[in-house]
Amino acid sequence: MAENSLINEMVEQICLSVALKGSNRDPSNRLALTILDNSVEIILKFYADSHGLLQDKEINSQEAFVFILDKIKDQNKIVNYEEKDIIRYHHILNEFRNKDNFTIKDSVIDEYVILAKILLAKLYDYRASKIEWEKMVDDARRHS
Repeated sequence: MAENSLINEMVEQICLSVALKGSNRDPSNRLALTILDNSVEIILKFYADSHGLLQDKEINSQEAFVFILDKIKDQNKIVNYEEKDIIRYHHILNEFRNKDNFTIKDSVIDEYVILAKILLAKLYDYRASKIEWEKMVDDARRHS
C-alpha cells in the first residue's frame, strides 16, 4: 500500500513538473527541474531500500543517486544510456544550484520526464497512456 501511495505521489510530482514547464516563466523551469529531480531520487531510493540494494548509510550518502543507478543497471532494469542521461540531468540541476544566471530549456524537462516515466515503468510496473499523462498534467495545472 505504501508503494502505491508513493508511486501516485511521484506521478503527481512529475505531472506538476510538466505543468510548470508549460508556464513560460524561466523560474518555472528551474522549479520544474528541481521537483522532477527530487522525484527521480525518491523513486530510486525507495526502490533501493525496498529491494535491499544499499545499506542505510549508503542510501543517505551524497553518492547514493549514482550508486543506486549502477545497481539498477546491474539488474538490467535500465540500460547504459538511460543511466548516463539520468546522471546528466541530475548534474544539470547541481550546476543550476551553483550559478546565478542559468536557464533550463524545455527540452531538458521533457527528456528527464521521459526517463522518470521509464523508471516508473521498469521499477514499479507503472504505465499510463499518453492521453492519461496529458489528463494528469491538466489536473496538476488546475490544482497548482
